[in-house]
Amino acid sequence: MKKTILSLLSAVAVFSTAFISSASADNFTLRIGTGHPSAPTPYVRNLENVFVPNVVARVAAETDHNIKFIEAYGGTIAGVFDTLEAVEKGLLDVGAYCVCFETAKLLPLNFDYFVPFTTGDLHKIHKVKSALIAKYPELIADLSGKYNQIYLPGLSGFDDYGVGTVEPWKNAVELKGRKIVAAGPNLPWVELFGAIPVTSTLPTMYNDMATGVAEGTVIFPTAHGGGYKFFEVAPYWTVTGFGAMNQNILTINADTAAKLPADVMKIIEEEALVYGIAVNEDASVNYYKGLAKLVEEGQKRGLSDTVYYLPIEQQAIWAEELKDWPNQRANDILNDYGIDAIKIMDEYMDMMEDEGHVWPVRYEFKKL
Repeated sequence: MKKTILSLLSAVAVFSTAFISSASADNFTLRIGTGHPSAPTPYVRNLENVFVPNVVARVAAETDHNIKFIEAYGGTIAGVFDTLEAVEKGLLDVGAYCVCFETAKLLPLNFDYFVPFTTGDLHKIHKVKSALIAKYPELIADLSGKYNQIYLPGLSGFDDYGVGTVEPWKNAVELKGRKIVAAGPNLPWVELFGAIPVTSTLPTMYNDMATGVAEGTVIFPTAHGGGYKFFEVAPYWTVTGFGAMNQNILTINADTAAKLPADVMKIIEEEALVYGIAVNEDASVNYYKGLAKLVEEGQKRGLSDTVYYLPIEQQAIWAEELKDWPNQRANDILNDYGIDAIKIMDEYMDMMEDEGHVWPVRYEFKKL
């Protein structure tokens, strides 16, 4: 269950002198935060190491103003399910969060989660999804229309999703009946295929597998073979080809943005784009490091084949069982939000093909 926004407001009120955006003469202080921790998470550590220092340096060098950030990562102010609301209410001035945790409010921005077995190339998917957001601004309209925040061009992603498991497997059907943990909108990838879905998030997945709550997880190598160390409890990794997802967005509270000088906002927007590119490069590089780490750790434990590449024939078996679901989700977006996701998701598949991607199954879209 989500924390209520009232509890967040109460907590912040106690520290009001520290956590209220301020403007004194030409000096501005903004709170920036996420629900995930910085060190193991590319979209967070690049806030800390790229976006924040770049904005601070450029504002000082290129304007008559100064800006500083109060950095609140790892749920210090808002957890993974609360960041949108924290930005909306002004508890955070700038927030980065995965739209996967906001399917009730931001379902349209999850559209690529609903087209699995896409490209594993973060750069290609960033190019395509950014282009679709620019072409169909209705995808982000609710951010300003309902939730008092402005979308910044800091779209970023998670590397190619696969499945990490406690025990090895080689054929897709072997996952049927196994308890698999995922973060939310990707649960149907395994549930519709016959696995038992378990809802969780990055901070709790390790314990889920360590305690037997789950036998595996749908996740990405930067987490499984990276800072979250899921390989310690689930040493086997299958490259399933689910694809990379650009699901992390960066937003700024609309009231905060209105108070900032135009030259400062311009820098923030420009550096948001730089930040998004940096995240995707970071995640892409660490994808391969994560795979290498999984092999290395397996060898230390005397395990072979700890990384296995699921053949496209097996991907096709899996995708065939999901083939009706993308269209159902497209129709949900159309009916609930008035956004023609039937057209957008079909166009997304075409654009991926133009980038050289081969779909194991070509999903079909039509109005139900």
